[in-house]
Amino acid sequence: MKQITVIKQTLAMLALLVVAGCASHKDMPNSADSQAWQNYGEQTAAKGLVEHSQHQLAKTSNLTDEAYMAYQQGYAKGQKQYCSQNASWLGSTGQAYRGICDNIDPFFRQDYTAGVQSHAGGM
Repeated sequence: MKQITVIKQTLAMLALLVVAGCASHKDMPNSADSQAWQNYGEQTAAKGLVEHSQHQLAKTSNLTDEAYMAYQQGYAKGQKQYCSQNASWLGSTGQAYRGICDNIDPFFRQDYTAGVQSHAGGM
C-alpha cells in the first residue's frame, strides 16, 4: 500500500514538472532587454524551477549572450531566495522540489524529504 502512495506521489510530481516547465516559457521575454531577462531568471528560480540552458532559451526567443548572462544573474538571486525557505515545510505542504538547492544547501533535499514523509504519515 505504501509503495502505491509513493508511486502516486512520484507521478504527481512528474506531471507538475512537465506543466511547470511548459508554463515557464509563456512569461519569457521576447526581446534582448537584459533587465527583462534578469527578472525572468529571478522569477524562474523563485518558483523552484530548473535553470534553462542558453540553448533551451534560444530555441523560443531572441536571446543574446548579454541577455543570457542577465538571466543567469537573476536566476542566482532567485535561487538564493528559494533555497532560504524551510525545506521541511515545502515538503509537508506537498509542493514539488526540483533539486535547485542541492548545490547550495546539502541538507535541503533531506529536510524536504522529511517534510514529505511527515505529510504522508498524517494522511
